[in-house]
Amino acid sequence: MGYLQIKRGLSENLPVEAKPGELLFTTDTKKFYIGNGEGNALTEFANAAQLANFLLQKAEKTHTHPSSQVTDFASAVDNRIALQKAKANGIATLDSSGKIPNAQIPNVFKEAAVVDNITARDALNAFSGLHALVVDASADSTVGAGGGAEYVYNGTKWVKISEFNNLDTLVDWSGIQNKPSFVSSITDLADVPSLDNQGGMLLCVLPDESGIGFIAPFDGNFDGGLF
Repeated sequence: MGYLQIKRGLSENLPVEAKPGELLFTTDTKKFYIGNGEGNALTEFANAAQLANFLLQKAEKTHTHPSSQVTDFASAVDNRIALQKAKANGIATLDSSGKIPNAQIPNVFKEAAVVDNITARDALNAFSGLHALVVDASADSTVGAGGGAEYVYNGTKWVKISEFNNLDTLVDWSGIQNKPSFVSSITDLADVPSLDNQGGMLLCVLPDESGIGFIAPFDGNFDGGLF
């Protein structure tokens, strides 16, 4: 089991100052000293009883205090919260209805509305970035009869970004033009050798980098070397 060693040395090498609470011990004169911070002389303890008495007055390295024992804790916390309200990297506030004001929410995170028709959409309290899903958008001349559509408000007007009819379209893979070709098997690659009778072998780039081939897996001891 380990043990604690205090900073120590000959009395002729004793520093004139040390960090607050730092213990020092002179191995030749057998005396203890404690630091009092930069620019302050050390405090000498002539005997073990003095050191023990001093240590009894010190708190444990790890200890806790309830908030009621911290001076001005409540006011300090309140002041800290007040400084961070509605600030970048701070705390969002709530309005009179208990909601975060739109001004404190980035556009990409703002709510989307679902309304029955274009009239209800136009009655919304719109802001830049608001999305609205209109169930019956037939009042919009660009939308088919009885069709729905999705809009986003750009700060000046509503802009249509999709229609229900378009969303209902299903496209088969074979009907996609200019689709990329995919390799379904490694043997489809032109430079891969035949897999026949190669069980247990490793497929890799050949040592001379001339292509891809099979090699037997290594079966031996690894030497870590010397230092």
